[in-house]
Amino acid sequence: MKKLTRLMSALLCILMLAGVFVSCGNTGNDTETQAKADTTASASVDESTAVVTEYELDDLGELNLGGVINVLAWKDVEHEEFESEGTNGDIINDAIYTRNTTVEKRLGVTINWFREDADSDYVTSWNKFVGTSIATGDHAYDVLAAYSISIALNAYSGYLANMLNEDKFPYLNLDKRWWSDLLQEQATFDGKLYFASGDISRNVLEMMYVCFVNTNIIENHNLENPQELVEKNEWTYAKMIEMCKGIYEGSGVKDELTDTFGYMSNGIHFDPWFYGSGATICQVNADGELVESEDLFSEKMTNIVDMVITLCQSQDGMVGSSAGKHQNAFRDGRLLFCTDRCRCSHKVFAENPDCNFVVVPMPKYDTDQDRYYTVVGNPFTLYAVISDCQDTEKASAFLECMASESYRNVTPAVFEISLKTKYVSDATSGKMYDIVKESVVYDPGRIFNKQFDAQQYFKGAVAKTTNTWASLHASVSKVLANKIKVFNKTMANFDN
Repeated sequence: MKKLTRLMSALLCILMLAGVFVSCGNTGNDTETQAKADTTASASVDESTAVVTEYELDDLGELNLGGVINVLAWKDVEHEEFESEGTNGDIINDAIYTRNTTVEKRLGVTINWFREDADSDYVTSWNKFVGTSIATGDHAYDVLAAYSISIALNAYSGYLANMLNEDKFPYLNLDKRWWSDLLQEQATFDGKLYFASGDISRNVLEMMYVCFVNTNIIENHNLENPQELVEKNEWTYAKMIEMCKGIYEGSGVKDELTDTFGYMSNGIHFDPWFYGSGATICQVNADGELVESEDLFSEKMTNIVDMVITLCQSQDGMVGSSAGKHQNAFRDGRLLFCTDRCRCSHKVFAENPDCNFVVVPMPKYDTDQDRYYTVVGNPFTLYAVISDCQDTEKASAFLECMASESYRNVTPAVFEISLKTKYVSDATSGKMYDIVKESVVYDPGRIFNKQFDAQQYFKGAVAKTTNTWASLHASVSKVLANKIKVFNKTMANFDN
């Protein structure tokens, strides 16, 4: 059923997204919502305003639950996704306002927002704040929505309810397309899932990694169209590296500020090479326990480290001295490929109106790989229900309605501003973005970084001039195994 639903919905994404070649110009169209009770999926486009007026619908109908929903959300969120005081002409603000008012009307509730800092500098203090609330017994909050690693620490502390408990969460349908199926698959421990995300979080859409392609360089060098390569299942690591050859332009002494390269990256922005292969740091075994991923220190991963090092040490590639260097190089037209978060298009590339690009998913490791995969930057929102919530049924209806209405309202607005598209029917670009959104990996070894501290493995290895992956395995394997053992023992104690 889920595959059929996603197939139908993919047709709608074609109407939502556009442009084989897109340019960094600003656009601004409002979106509308259809708060209907049936589950049909259809679409219509008003060409005068280019607005898709109907998408897949949820199963909630109109509920009259009454009362309030108290949401504790992170105050220092990178892109506001929670509150709006009213419409003001900003496409995303207006979409958030429409979503919130529609949810309140459909459920017959009032949403109360409470904010606390929770980003990377406040993970521990956020967790302490949540724990204190539970300990006092004041039942102040129903739903938590915060920085991914902060919510993960809440789960590890036993502060969250199991969202797979159908008796407590009757309205939550995690098989719907607005929830990530990979998150449910990868982060369910012993039959329990403590958080969820997807279209409900604007920051998932902003932070998911894509491969930006400079179309001017593609044309000037008579290179193949990467979007066509995706459709032919020929978009692989080897193909991307091959296309980088001969792109370098400069004095011969590589300069990240002035020269043209095939590829440049830095630090965490190498992560898509790890996750694009389908690898994870940890995985869940048949017994529902977390174990080291089979791919983590495999021969395949050793090969990938070799490929990235070879590319970056060649004349056509470079390890940038900071994250901004590769972003600026792409903005200025000096980079063929840039692997970074979707938000770069409107935060960086829009500064240059001549920055012409297309977006494709991160390549596959090889053509035998079953699907495309990507990763999302840590500053995205995980949603959860606090363990002492007094009305989990209402909380489940709220989460389902918020995700559903976000899918129909906020997601189109985010794609329009960040990907610079209008809702016209271009099948190729629509398919590219649909592939990216549905390929986001939620690696427990990454989300629970506070427990494993393993995110630095890959980015540290590929920034070197020689491949040290095998020696890294020898140095960290016992430490990681012990951390996983402690993790499983801790999580087994919770029955929320």
